[in-house]
Amino acid sequence: MSEMRHPHVYTLDLLRIAIEHLPPTFSEAKKKTYAKRLARYMNDPAARYEEICETIAEFGKESWAIRKAYEEMYAQYGRASEEAHLLENLDQNVRGKYEQFIHEGGKIGYIATTRSLEELLRPSQFERYFTPEEKLSIAQALLAARAASRVEIDELLHGQKKDEHAALVKEYKVRGRMIESKLDELRRLASISKKWRSTIEDRVKTIEEGWSVVEQGLDIADLEKETEHWKGVLQSFLQRT
Repeated sequence: MSEMRHPHVYTLDLLRIAIEHLPPTFSEAKKKTYAKRLARYMNDPAARYEEICETIAEFGKESWAIRKAYEEMYAQYGRASEEAHLLENLDQNVRGKYEQFIHEGGKIGYIATTRSLEELLRPSQFERYFTPEEKLSIAQALLAARAASRVEIDELLHGQKKDEHAALVKEYKVRGRMIESKLDELRRLASISKKWRSTIEDRVKTIEEGWSVVEQGLDIADLEKETEHWKGVLQSFLQRT
């Protein structure tokens, strides 16, 4: 009899990938703690989905500042390196075609730039430009290029750019505290009215998922708008009662 697949295998796999791809400056001890939790969940098909999601959110929150700082450092210092490694890893014929593709305004990450469902469903420039074999070759070269770039960025974070990275982590920790403050304010607003309590609490829970490594993220400006919205709703409601 084949072994039963874990009912939350896909969610746990996302957590595994997130743990494996943590920035090198994240605490190794904390990383091991979350890896042990993951192993416990994987070995327990009865593990509660809510508990797994809480762990993902907790892990995301704890690593948020370091991950955001790493993303910024990689965008500044890693993208050019990634492109250079990609070209090195392509064979001569595909490299020439790829350089022409870029020269004509093509992009590998076209999904991130789509603005509508119609654009997403439309055959992309990348899909039309390269043969299946060429796309596979580029995909393999891109994976190798990103791995090489990560090694270089990791060295920078522990060496030449250590202070710059530390300053960014500090900056994102300040932003994180600001986000926490806004979430606390929303929780206080939820306690004002029984009518709106569950709705606001559900919004807080949804927003908190933005800490997670599998969600899009948190934005202080959006949180400020959310807070002002509920202040207006509650003020209007209280004036009518």
